Amino acid sequence: MIKKKEKKADLTKEFIKKVIKKVVYHNQSQKNKRYLSVKGICFWLGCLCSIIFLVYWHQQIYCIKENFHHMAMDCSLAQISAIDKEMKCFPVRKDPKKKEQYDFDNGYGGVRSYGGKRSHEGIDIMASNDRSGYFQIQSATDGVIEQIGWLRLGGYRLGIRSKSGFYYYYAHMRNYAPGIKKGKKVKAGTLLGTMGDTGYGKEGTHGKFAVHLHFGIYRDKKGEECSLNPYDVLLKLK
Repeated sequence: MIKKKEKKADLTKEFIKKVIKKVVYHNQSQKNKRYLSVKGICFWLGCLCSIIFLVYWHQQIYCIKENFHHMAMDCSLAQISAIDKEMKCFPVRKDPKKKEQYDFDNGYGGVRSYGGKRSHEGIDIMASNDRSGYFQIQSATDGVIEQIGWLRLGGYRLGIRSKSGFYYYYAHMRNYAPGIKKGKKVKAGTLLGTMGDTGYGKEGTHGKFAVHLHFGIYRDKKGEECSLNPYDVLLKLK
């Protein structure tokens, strides 16, 4: 009788052990499944983020390559390299108070109608506050001031000839910095004046458009000044 009871107790113990093993295995299996599930989600999210990152940078690189390609159609690689080296500063200084911003897009070649149908020969750098005289303009390169004064299209403008022969054009300025005059040698970073909204009329005309700096680059081509797209270099310096 005692042996039968002991045998039943042993069978009960074995049964309990089997049940515990099954429960533990089931719980562990569920944990593993959850772990694998979370790991899988993280993996695919990582892949998606990587794809988005690669697509974004591919677009940026493509845009820069396209701009260099268009520039290369008008001048040699040596000339492109010269521009890249001699442009050391962005032509508009940052707001020292860090309140206002400037921005620009690739508007080179856009249609303009004032003074007759023509194409836009530069890049417009816009002021966030649309306030004339707020942002300071500085020379992007070393060079000599070749032209200064009023133009009907450009308003108060200034042109600097660099050592490599390129002509850097700053237009729609509100005013000029003290000492800035024709024939003066300047260094990259020299204060030239302030951003404005002058032009499109007789001397002193302003307010015909939003406050901005029109920045252009020109080179001599068979005795004629031809414009180049400065967008990619500005993007690099921003």
